Amino acid sequence: MKIEELESNEYEEYISKNKYTTFYQKEYWGKLKKDGGWNYKLVGMKKNNKIVGATLLLFKNLPLGLKLFYSPRGFLIDYNDEELLKEFVLEIKEYVKKENGFILKIDPYVEYKTRDIDGNIVKGGVDNSKVVENLKKLGFKHYGFNKDISKELQPRWMYVLDLKGKTEDEIFSNFSKHYRKTIRRTEKQGLVVERISKDKLMDYKKIMEHTSSRRDFIDRPYSYYENMYDKIGENLIINVCYLDTNLGINKFKDEIKKIEGYQDIKDYHLKDIEDYKKKIELYESYQKKYGDKIPLAGTMSIVCGKEYLNLFGGAYEEFMHYDAQYLIKWHTMKEALNLGCEIYNFYGISGNFEKENNDMYGVYEFKRGFGGRVVELIGEFDLIISKPKYCLYNFMFKTYKIVKKIIKK
Repeated sequence: MKIEELESNEYEEYISKNKYTTFYQKEYWGKLKKDGGWNYKLVGMKKNNKIVGATLLLFKNLPLGLKLFYSPRGFLIDYNDEELLKEFVLEIKEYVKKENGFILKIDPYVEYKTRDIDGNIVKGGVDNSKVVENLKKLGFKHYGFNKDISKELQPRWMYVLDLKGKTEDEIFSNFSKHYRKTIRRTEKQGLVVERISKDKLMDYKKIMEHTSSRRDFIDRPYSYYENMYDKIGENLIINVCYLDTNLGINKFKDEIKKIEGYQDIKDYHLKDIEDYKKKIELYESYQKKYGDKIPLAGTMSIVCGKEYLNLFGGAYEEFMHYDAQYLIKWHTMKEALNLGCEIYNFYGISGNFEKENNDMYGVYEFKRGFGGRVVELIGEFDLIISKPKYCLYNFMFKTYKIVKKIIKK
Protein backbone atom coordinates (compact mmCIF):
# COMPACT_ATOMS: atom_id res chain seq x y z
CA MET A 1 0.00 0.00 0.00
CA LYS A 2 1.22 3.47 -0.89
CA ILE A 3 0.16 7.01 -0.02
CA GLU A 4 -1.61 8.53 -2.99
CA GLU A 5 -3.41 11.76 -3.75
CA LEU A 6 -7.18 11.42 -3.56
CA GLU A 7 -10.05 12.97 -5.46
CA SER A 8 -12.21 15.38 -3.46
CA ASN A 9 -15.33 13.23 -3.60
CA GLU A 10 -13.66 9.99 -2.45
CA TYR A 11 -11.76 11.83 0.30
CA GLU A 12 -14.88 13.59 1.61
CA GLU A 13 -16.88 10.34 1.50
CA TYR A 14 -14.24 8.53 3.56
CA ILE A 15 -13.81 11.22 6.20
CA SER A 16 -17.58 11.65 6.59
CA LYS A 17 -17.62 8.20 8.25
CA ASN A 18 -14.50 8.58 10.39
CA LYS A 19 -14.99 9.23 14.11
CA TYR A 20 -11.92 11.48 14.33
CA THR A 21 -13.03 13.90 11.62
CA THR A 22 -13.22 17.60 12.48
CA PHE A 23 -13.59 20.66 10.27
CA TYR A 24 -9.79 20.92 10.26
CA GLN A 25 -9.62 17.93 7.91
CA LYS A 26 -12.33 19.13 5.54
CA GLU A 27 -11.18 20.30 2.12
CA TYR A 28 -12.71 23.73 2.72
CA TRP A 29 -10.15 24.20 5.51
CA GLY A 30 -7.36 23.55 3.03
CA LYS A 31 -8.87 26.13 0.69
CA LEU A 32 -9.10 28.67 3.51
CA LYS A 33 -5.48 28.09 4.54
CA LYS A 34 -4.42 28.40 0.90
CA ASP A 35 -5.58 32.01 1.00
CA GLY A 36 -3.25 32.48 3.98
CA GLY A 37 -0.06 31.29 2.30
CA TRP A 38 -0.37 27.52 2.76
CA ASN A 39 -1.13 24.87 0.17
CA TYR A 40 -2.77 21.50 0.62
CA LYS A 41 -3.14 17.97 -0.67
CA LEU A 42 -5.74 15.29 0.06
CA VAL A 43 -3.87 12.02 0.51
CA GLY A 44 -4.72 8.51 1.61
CA MET A 45 -3.78 4.85 1.58
CA LYS A 46 -5.92 2.15 -0.02
CA LYS A 47 -6.28 -1.58 0.52
CA ASN A 48 -8.17 -3.55 -2.14
CA ASN A 49 -9.13 -0.23 -3.70
CA LYS A 50 -10.70 0.93 -0.42
CA ILE A 51 -9.35 3.85 1.62
CA VAL A 52 -8.05 2.70 5.02
CA GLY A 53 -6.44 5.97 6.13
CA ALA A 54 -6.40 9.57 4.91
CA THR A 55 -5.50 13.12 5.84
CA LEU A 56 -5.55 16.70 4.68
CA LEU A 57 -1.90 17.69 4.36
CA LEU A 58 -1.12 21.38 4.68
CA PHE A 59 2.33 22.48 3.55
CA LYS A 60 4.21 25.75 3.48
CA ASN A 61 7.45 26.91 1.90
CA LEU A 62 9.72 28.59 4.45
CA PRO A 63 12.97 30.58 3.98
CA LEU A 64 16.20 28.70 3.13
CA GLY A 65 14.34 26.04 1.15
CA LEU A 66 12.52 24.58 4.15
CA LYS A 67 9.13 22.97 3.56
CA LEU A 68 6.87 22.25 6.53
CA PHE A 69 3.99 19.73 6.44
CA TYR A 70 1.10 19.66 8.89
CA SER A 71 -1.78 17.21 9.26
CA PRO A 72 -4.31 19.31 11.23
CA ARG A 73 -5.92 17.21 13.96
CA GLY A 74 -3.96 14.22 12.76
CA PHE A 75 -4.58 11.26 10.50
CA LEU A 76 -8.05 9.82 9.95
CA ILE A 77 -7.21 6.22 10.65
CA ASP A 78 -7.80 3.51 13.23
CA TYR A 79 -5.07 4.40 15.75
CA ASN A 80 -5.63 1.14 17.60
CA ASP A 81 -4.67 -0.94 14.54
CA GLU A 82 -0.91 -0.95 15.17
CA GLU A 83 0.07 -2.59 11.88
CA LEU A 84 -2.09 -0.25 9.80
CA LEU A 85 -0.80 2.79 11.70
CA LYS A 86 2.79 1.64 11.25
CA GLU A 87 2.41 1.19 7.49
CA PHE A 88 0.57 4.50 7.11
CA VAL A 89 3.29 6.41 9.01
CA LEU A 90 6.12 4.78 7.02
CA GLU A 91 4.40 5.60 3.74
CA ILE A 92 3.46 9.17 4.61
CA LYS A 93 7.02 9.79 5.83
CA GLU A 94 8.27 8.65 2.43
CA TYR A 95 5.68 10.82 0.69
CA VAL A 96 6.67 13.95 2.64
CA LYS A 97 10.35 13.21 1.98
CA LYS A 98 9.72 13.02 -1.79
CA GLU A 99 7.89 16.34 -1.55
CA ASN A 100 11.05 17.88 0.03
CA GLY A 101 9.47 18.27 3.45
CA PHE A 102 11.71 18.32 6.52
CA ILE A 103 8.96 17.76 9.12
CA LEU A 104 5.40 16.50 9.53
CA LYS A 105 3.37 17.89 12.43
CA ILE A 106 0.23 16.22 13.76
CA ASP A 107 -2.11 16.89 16.71
CA PRO A 108 -4.63 14.02 16.56
CA TYR A 109 -8.26 14.43 17.60
CA VAL A 110 -7.85 11.45 19.92
CA GLU A 111 -8.95 11.65 23.54
CA TYR A 112 -6.15 10.79 25.96
CA LYS A 113 -8.03 9.85 29.13
CA THR A 114 -11.68 10.37 30.08
CA ARG A 115 -12.15 13.24 32.53
CA ASP A 116 -15.15 14.53 34.46
CA ILE A 117 -16.53 18.05 34.95
CA ASP A 118 -13.76 18.83 37.46
CA GLY A 119 -10.98 17.58 35.19
CA ASN A 120 -10.43 14.39 37.22
CA ILE A 121 -9.65 11.14 35.41
CA VAL A 122 -12.67 8.81 35.31
CA LYS A 123 -11.91 5.29 36.50
CA GLY A 124 -12.65 2.73 33.78
CA GLY A 125 -12.87 5.40 31.07
CA VAL A 126 -10.92 5.84 27.83
CA ASP A 127 -7.15 5.45 28.07
CA ASN A 128 -5.19 6.02 24.87
CA SER A 129 -1.73 5.96 26.46
CA LYS A 130 -0.86 3.13 24.07
CA VAL A 131 -1.57 5.32 21.03
CA VAL A 132 0.91 7.88 22.35
CA GLU A 133 3.55 5.19 22.90
CA ASN A 134 2.96 3.70 19.45
CA LEU A 135 3.42 7.07 17.75
CA LYS A 136 6.64 7.63 19.69
CA LYS A 137 7.87 4.18 18.66
CA LEU A 138 7.21 5.12 15.04
CA GLY A 139 9.57 8.08 15.33
CA PHE A 140 7.28 10.89 16.44
CA LYS A 141 8.54 13.42 18.96
CA HIS A 142 5.79 14.10 21.51
CA TYR A 143 5.47 17.63 22.91
CA GLY A 144 4.21 16.21 26.17
CA PHE A 145 0.99 16.68 28.11
CA ASN A 146 0.94 20.44 28.03
CA LYS A 147 -1.59 22.32 30.17
CA ASP A 148 -0.96 25.78 28.68
CA ILE A 149 -3.39 26.54 25.84
CA SER A 150 -1.08 29.22 24.39
CA LYS A 151 1.64 26.65 23.64
CA GLU A 152 -0.40 24.41 21.34
CA LEU A 153 -1.18 24.63 17.62
CA GLN A 154 -4.78 23.80 18.50
CA PRO A 155 -6.30 23.37 21.98
CA ARG A 156 -5.33 20.10 23.67
CA TRP A 157 -7.84 20.68 26.45
CA MET A 158 -11.49 21.30 25.59
CA TYR A 159 -14.82 21.45 27.33
CA VAL A 160 -17.80 19.58 25.87
CA LEU A 161 -21.43 18.82 26.60
CA ASP A 162 -22.89 15.49 25.47
CA LEU A 163 -26.27 16.03 23.78
CA LYS A 164 -27.08 12.51 22.61
CA GLY A 165 -30.42 11.29 23.90
CA LYS A 166 -31.13 14.49 25.84
CA THR A 167 -33.99 16.96 25.60
CA GLU A 168 -33.81 20.75 25.92
CA ASP A 169 -35.38 20.53 29.38
CA GLU A 170 -32.85 17.94 30.57
CA ILE A 171 -29.93 20.03 29.35
CA PHE A 172 -31.30 23.26 30.85
CA SER A 173 -31.98 21.60 34.21
CA ASN A 174 -28.28 20.67 34.47
CA PHE A 175 -27.16 24.30 34.23
CA SER A 176 -26.23 25.92 37.52
CA LYS A 177 -29.09 27.67 39.32
CA HIS A 178 -27.45 31.04 38.63
CA TYR A 179 -27.24 30.31 34.89
CA ARG A 180 -30.89 29.24 34.67
CA LYS A 181 -31.99 32.39 36.47
CA THR A 182 -29.74 34.59 34.33
CA ILE A 183 -31.00 33.14 31.03
CA ARG A 184 -34.64 33.60 32.07
CA ARG A 185 -33.88 37.20 33.02
CA THR A 186 -32.19 37.98 29.69
CA GLU A 187 -35.28 36.80 27.83
CA LYS A 188 -37.38 39.26 29.85
CA GLN A 189 -35.06 42.15 28.95
CA GLY A 190 -35.75 42.01 25.21
CA LEU A 191 -32.62 40.08 24.22
CA VAL A 192 -32.89 37.97 21.06
CA VAL A 193 -30.38 35.76 19.25
CA GLU A 194 -30.26 35.67 15.46
CA ARG A 195 -28.29 33.58 13.02
CA ILE A 196 -26.97 36.32 10.77
CA SER A 197 -26.73 36.34 7.00
CA LYS A 198 -23.68 37.60 5.14
CA ASP A 199 -25.08 41.12 4.80
CA LYS A 200 -24.96 41.47 8.62
CA LEU A 201 -21.45 40.05 8.98
CA MET A 202 -20.12 43.48 9.97
CA ASP A 203 -22.15 43.30 13.21
CA TYR A 204 -20.09 40.27 14.22
CA LYS A 205 -16.83 41.74 12.92
CA LYS A 206 -17.26 44.90 15.05
CA ILE A 207 -17.92 42.75 18.14
CA MET A 208 -14.68 40.87 17.53
CA GLU A 209 -12.76 44.11 16.92
CA HIS A 210 -13.93 45.47 20.26
CA THR A 211 -13.22 42.18 22.06
CA SER A 212 -9.71 41.95 20.61
CA SER A 213 -8.81 45.42 21.91
CA ARG A 214 -10.35 44.62 25.31
CA ARG A 215 -8.67 41.23 25.70
CA ASP A 216 -5.44 42.06 23.86
CA PHE A 217 -5.44 39.67 20.90
CA ILE A 218 -5.15 40.33 17.16
CA ASP A 219 -8.48 40.24 15.35
CA ARG A 220 -8.74 38.94 11.80
CA PRO A 221 -9.62 41.23 8.89
CA TYR A 222 -13.19 41.38 7.59
CA SER A 223 -12.09 39.47 4.47
CA TYR A 224 -11.16 36.48 6.68
CA TYR A 225 -14.69 36.18 8.08
CA GLU A 226 -16.15 36.77 4.63
CA ASN A 227 -13.93 34.04 3.21
CA MET A 228 -15.00 31.58 5.92
CA TYR A 229 -18.63 32.38 5.20
CA ASP A 230 -18.15 31.71 1.49
CA LYS A 231 -16.02 28.56 1.72
CA ILE A 232 -17.63 26.74 4.65
CA GLY A 233 -21.17 27.60 3.62
CA GLU A 234 -24.16 26.36 5.62
CA ASN A 235 -21.96 24.55 8.15
CA LEU A 236 -20.64 27.91 9.40
CA ILE A 237 -23.07 29.45 11.89
CA ILE A 238 -22.64 33.00 13.14
CA ASN A 239 -25.05 34.10 15.85
CA VAL A 240 -25.42 37.60 17.24
CA CYS A 241 -27.36 38.48 20.38
CA TYR A 242 -29.20 41.77 20.02
CA LEU A 243 -30.97 43.99 22.50
CA ASP A 244 -34.29 44.58 20.76
CA THR A 245 -35.33 47.83 22.43
CA ASN A 246 -38.89 47.79 21.09
CA LEU A 247 -39.39 44.23 22.30
CA GLY A 248 -37.97 45.17 25.69
CA ILE A 249 -40.15 48.26 26.02
CA ASN A 250 -43.27 46.24 25.18
CA LYS A 251 -42.32 43.59 27.76
CA PHE A 252 -41.87 46.27 30.43
CA LYS A 253 -45.21 47.90 29.53
CA ASP A 254 -46.92 44.50 29.77
CA GLU A 255 -45.46 44.01 33.24
CA ILE A 256 -46.73 47.44 34.32
CA LYS A 257 -50.24 46.60 33.02
CA LYS A 258 -50.15 43.29 34.85
CA ILE A 259 -49.27 44.99 38.15
CA GLU A 260 -51.86 47.73 37.64
CA GLY A 261 -54.45 44.97 37.22
CA TYR A 262 -53.85 43.64 40.74
CA GLN A 263 -56.72 44.26 43.16
CA ASP A 264 -54.35 44.98 46.02
CA ILE A 265 -51.24 46.93 44.96
CA LYS A 266 -48.50 46.95 47.61
CA ASP A 267 -45.65 49.42 48.01
CA TYR A 268 -43.17 47.00 46.44
CA HIS A 269 -45.47 46.75 43.40
CA LEU A 270 -45.27 50.53 43.03
CA LYS A 271 -41.48 50.28 43.24
CA ASP A 272 -41.54 47.63 40.48
CA ILE A 273 -43.60 49.97 38.29
CA GLU A 274 -41.07 52.76 38.82
CA ASP A 275 -38.23 50.37 37.93
CA TYR A 276 -39.97 49.35 34.70
CA LYS A 277 -40.59 53.00 33.79
CA LYS A 278 -36.87 53.74 34.30
CA LYS A 279 -36.00 50.79 32.04
CA ILE A 280 -38.34 52.11 29.36
CA GLU A 281 -36.62 55.51 29.57
CA LEU A 282 -33.23 53.82 29.33
CA TYR A 283 -34.24 51.80 26.25
CA GLU A 284 -35.66 54.94 24.62
CA SER A 285 -32.30 56.63 25.17
CA TYR A 286 -30.61 53.58 23.61
CA GLN A 287 -32.86 53.95 20.58
CA LYS A 288 -31.75 57.55 20.05
CA LYS A 289 -28.08 56.63 20.39
CA TYR A 290 -27.85 53.17 18.78
CA GLY A 291 -31.09 52.42 16.96
CA ASP A 292 -33.80 49.84 17.64
CA LYS A 293 -31.52 46.76 17.72
CA ILE A 294 -28.16 46.80 19.44
CA PRO A 295 -25.57 44.02 18.92
CA LEU A 296 -24.34 42.83 22.32
CA ALA A 297 -22.39 39.61 21.70
CA GLY A 298 -21.61 37.16 18.92
CA THR A 299 -20.25 33.69 18.36
CA MET A 300 -18.94 31.73 15.38
CA SER A 301 -19.57 27.98 15.27
CA ILE A 302 -18.90 25.16 12.83
CA VAL A 303 -20.96 21.99 12.45
CA CYS A 304 -18.98 18.95 11.35
CA GLY A 305 -20.59 15.53 11.49
CA LYS A 306 -22.24 15.14 14.89
CA GLU A 307 -20.23 17.91 16.54
CA TYR A 308 -21.26 21.53 17.02
CA LEU A 309 -18.12 23.51 17.84
CA ASN A 310 -17.99 27.08 19.17
CA LEU A 311 -14.89 28.43 17.47
CA PHE A 312 -14.70 31.95 18.88
CA GLY A 313 -16.83 34.86 20.03
CA GLY A 314 -16.91 38.16 21.86
CA ALA A 315 -19.04 40.83 23.51
CA TYR A 316 -19.22 44.60 24.01
CA GLU A 317 -17.99 45.58 27.46
CA GLU A 318 -20.56 48.41 27.74
CA PHE A 319 -23.42 45.89 27.64
CA MET A 320 -21.86 43.00 29.57
CA HIS A 321 -24.36 43.51 32.42
CA TYR A 322 -27.12 42.17 30.12
CA ASP A 323 -25.37 38.75 30.20
CA ALA A 324 -25.86 38.09 26.49
CA GLN A 325 -23.08 35.49 26.60
CA TYR A 326 -25.32 33.17 28.65
CA LEU A 327 -28.32 33.47 26.35
CA ILE A 328 -26.25 32.98 23.19
CA LYS A 329 -24.73 29.78 24.57
CA TRP A 330 -28.17 28.40 25.39
CA HIS A 331 -29.44 29.38 21.94
CA THR A 332 -26.56 27.59 20.20
CA MET A 333 -27.10 24.46 22.30
CA LYS A 334 -30.73 24.32 21.20
CA GLU A 335 -29.55 24.91 17.65
CA ALA A 336 -27.13 21.99 17.95
CA LEU A 337 -29.93 19.74 19.21
CA ASN A 338 -32.19 20.72 16.31
CA LEU A 339 -29.40 19.90 13.87
CA GLY A 340 -29.05 16.40 15.32
CA CYS A 341 -25.60 17.02 16.84
CA GLU A 342 -24.46 14.73 19.65
CA ILE A 343 -21.62 16.86 21.03
CA TYR A 344 -21.59 20.56 21.85
CA ASN A 345 -17.96 21.67 22.01
CA PHE A 346 -17.23 24.85 23.96
CA TYR A 347 -13.65 24.42 22.66
CA GLY A 348 -10.42 25.46 24.32
CA ILE A 349 -9.66 25.63 28.04
CA SER A 350 -6.49 25.35 30.09
CA GLY A 351 -5.52 22.04 31.68
CA ASN A 352 -4.89 23.87 34.95
CA PHE A 353 -7.98 23.61 37.17
CA GLU A 354 -6.54 25.46 40.17
CA LYS A 355 -8.43 28.67 40.91
CA GLU A 356 -5.53 30.60 42.44
CA ASN A 357 -3.01 32.39 40.17
CA ASN A 358 -4.68 31.06 37.03
CA ASP A 359 -5.64 33.59 34.33
CA MET A 360 -7.57 30.94 32.37
CA TYR A 361 -9.67 29.64 35.26
CA GLY A 362 -12.52 32.04 34.47
CA VAL A 363 -12.91 30.55 30.97
CA TYR A 364 -13.24 27.04 32.41
CA GLU A 365 -15.53 28.22 35.22
CA PHE A 366 -17.92 29.92 32.77
CA LYS A 367 -18.21 26.80 30.59
CA ARG A 368 -18.49 24.50 33.61
CA GLY A 369 -21.71 26.21 34.71
CA PHE A 370 -23.52 24.67 31.73
CA GLY A 371 -22.74 21.10 32.82
CA GLY A 372 -20.58 18.86 30.63
CA ARG A 373 -17.08 17.50 31.01
CA VAL A 374 -13.40 18.12 30.30
CA VAL A 375 -11.75 16.51 27.26
CA GLU A 376 -8.00 15.98 27.07
CA LEU A 377 -6.43 15.09 23.71
CA ILE A 378 -3.18 13.17 23.25
CA GLY A 379 -1.24 16.24 22.12
CA GLU A 380 1.12 17.46 19.44
CA PHE A 381 3.78 15.39 17.65
CA ASP A 382 6.60 16.02 15.17
CA LEU A 383 7.85 13.44 12.70
CA ILE A 384 11.32 14.63 11.74
CA ILE A 385 12.18 13.89 8.12
CA SER A 386 15.49 15.80 7.93
CA LYS A 387 17.28 16.40 11.24
CA PRO A 388 19.67 19.14 9.96
CA LYS A 389 16.77 21.11 8.46
CA TYR A 390 14.70 20.52 11.60
CA CYS A 391 17.47 22.02 13.76
CA LEU A 392 17.75 24.97 11.38
CA TYR A 393 14.00 25.52 11.57
CA ASN A 394 14.02 25.49 15.39
CA PHE A 395 16.89 28.00 15.44
CA MET A 396 15.03 30.29 13.02
CA PHE A 397 11.80 30.01 14.99
CA LYS A 398 13.44 30.82 18.34
CA THR A 399 15.22 33.81 16.77
CA TYR A 400 11.93 35.03 15.30
CA LYS A 401 10.23 34.86 18.72
CA ILE A 402 13.08 36.79 20.38
CA VAL A 403 12.98 39.52 17.72
CA LYS A 404 9.18 39.72 17.96
CA LYS A 405 9.39 40.14 21.74
CA ILE A 406 12.00 42.91 21.39
CA ILE A 407 9.87 44.76 18.83
CA LYS A 408 6.79 44.46 21.07
CA LYS A 409 8.71 45.99 23.99
